[in-house]
Amino acid sequence: MAQKKSSTCPTCMGKGVIEGVCETSPEWDGAANEQSDGGRICTPDDKCPTCKGTGKVEG
Repeated sequence: MAQKKSSTCPTCMGKGVIEGVCETSPEWDGAANEQSDGGRICTPDDKCPTCKGTGKVEG
């Protein structure tokens, strides 16, 4: 019986989560956006689509 081999997910590097990114621009300062904080806009963390949050891929 062959065992399935799992390895670290190359997309999230084994974390299971794709970390959000923050960007800052003086153009966005004072924007009426809920995510805006002094000209900084951030995307939320998201579950890795490659490993579906496990941090491992089978192969």
